[in-house]
Amino acid sequence: MDQQQIRSAELVAKYLKNTLSSEETKELELLSEKFPHLKSWLEDSDQSMAQINSRISKYPPLDLEKDWQDILTRRKSVRNTAKSMRKWWAIAASILAISIVGAGLFAIRYDQKSSIEENHTAAILPGTDNAVLTLSDGAKIVLEAGGSHTIVDGDVQLQTVNDMLDYRSVKHTESQRHVLQVPLGGTYHIQLSDGTKIWLNADSELDFPSFFTGNERRVKIRGEAYFEIAKDASKPFKVDIHGTEVEALGTAFNINTHLYSGKIKTILTEGKIKVTNGAESKIINAGYETISSMSGIEVKQADIEEALAWKEGYFYFNSKRIKEVLEDIARWYQLDLDILTPLADKKYMGGIKKSASIDKVCAILNDLTPYEVLVDNRKLIIKQK
Repeated sequence: MDQQQIRSAELVAKYLKNTLSSEETKELELLSEKFPHLKSWLEDSDQSMAQINSRISKYPPLDLEKDWQDILTRRKSVRNTAKSMRKWWAIAASILAISIVGAGLFAIRYDQKSSIEENHTAAILPGTDNAVLTLSDGAKIVLEAGGSHTIVDGDVQLQTVNDMLDYRSVKHTESQRHVLQVPLGGTYHIQLSDGTKIWLNADSELDFPSFFTGNERRVKIRGEAYFEIAKDASKPFKVDIHGTEVEALGTAFNINTHLYSGKIKTILTEGKIKVTNGAESKIINAGYETISSMSGIEVKQADIEEALAWKEGYFYFNSKRIKEVLEDIARWYQLDLDILTPLADKKYMGGIKKSASIDKVCAILNDLTPYEVLVDNRKLIIKQK
């Protein structure tokens, strides 16, 4: 899979340079049957090189060395089975291939846009590290990327470090209840007093104590969060999510309430967790996920990359329906979602950097799906082509 993706990128790059041999042209045509998003380049074979160059020039300069090093770094962070590793390399190859051809395997079809239309999206920027911390007395502190804050709440004193709230210095004080809220278009990272690390995705909330007391460690979340739990066998770590409880010891997992209405998805990447929903409990091992709802707890094999990609800076939509992809994008760019056509139940494969402009995200989706995706007046609109 990964070799074919890289080969496809090489052939598309040669096609753009008009240096394909007849054998390579046939090879590219065969590959386009497997990767339908390549077809737009072949179907537009009568366009001039000036038009092709204009099409490619819409992308910012690429740093291939940096892109590849990013892929290697992310690969090292995935500690799982050989099967999962092979899947990660397939995705990494796809990401690298996108860089090779100037945005990619997901070849982008740009319609001519007026300067007025471009101005509509110019102010729509990717999300950043930002959040609001509510203290025990109700005071709110705005936390922004690059900012430095000293936080005082009773005996609790701490500072933000490298765009992260760090509570490890809070010891043997009266515990205060704090709430960390991440808005649309934001993410944030926090380290609790016990050393547990939590990454919050856009439109998410964490309710937690400034210092853990008693014989357990308990927090509440809404939205999506990735946890790396500090080991403490004497104090189990428990997460409350809308009536479901996830209990962990020395574990890493992702919890998401955004995907399905009334359902909670938990993906376990390391260790073991116990998921309790009412009177029902399930114990699962790394590599599995649960879907909790009023009807019970469903357990199945997980896609580990889904749990890791968002906090590493990627939209990941392997085996996701287009509506789920659009909802992720709308949360990140702070857009309202306006669906003007029935959406098929088809699942897609791919990934997009969360640092990409909204124009480029829409262009990729336009080429990957049978829909037209555009932004107008802070609305992400999807309609039939």
